Amino acid sequence: MDYFKRIFKESIVVVIISSIFGLISGTILSENREVLYSFPIILLILPSLNSLIGDISTVLISRLTSHLYIGTISPKIQKSNRLKEDFYGLLITILLSLFALIILGYIFSYISGIIIVNPFLIILIIMITVLLLFSLMFVFLFVSSIFLFRKGKDPNNFLIPITTSLLDFLTPFFMILFILLFI
Repeated sequence: MDYFKRIFKESIVVVIISSIFGLISGTILSENREVLYSFPIILLILPSLNSLIGDISTVLISRLTSHLYIGTISPKIQKSNRLKEDFYGLLITILLSLFALIILGYIFSYISGIIIVNPFLIILIIMITVLLLFSLMFVFLFVSSIFLFRKGKDPNNFLIPITTSLLDFLTPFFMILFILLFI
């Protein structure tokens, strides 16, 4: 029973924070409808892009947590070969997935008759967004997982839901920001 109480205590804070991020994310999307409607390819790709970055981050959290519990990464903020391997492996995975996602997005837009304005700039915006979020999340999750592990908490219980909600907020935010900056 103590285990369930601990999970409940850890989860309630995460659920509240995730709900707040969801409200902010929805507000940002709602307030920038015109920007998103002017680039329908973004609306087509955004859910998959959110899922891609969230899935990679979830894998990263699980790997970091496993490394901490097994002891292959010490609970200190320092470079390690295992961390570099995870970074490069996930970077290659996200780049290949992004390439496939962009190709599928363009195929579906062609089939559905959506006209793509300035396709190379849109690809650049998507790539910058994904690489920036991946880099930011890698550092944030590494530092956070070590902090939580040192506090005796399970990083998975906190970071997986927070990361999902945070990325649901950050992905459209950065996409809109870069569209406004570059176009």
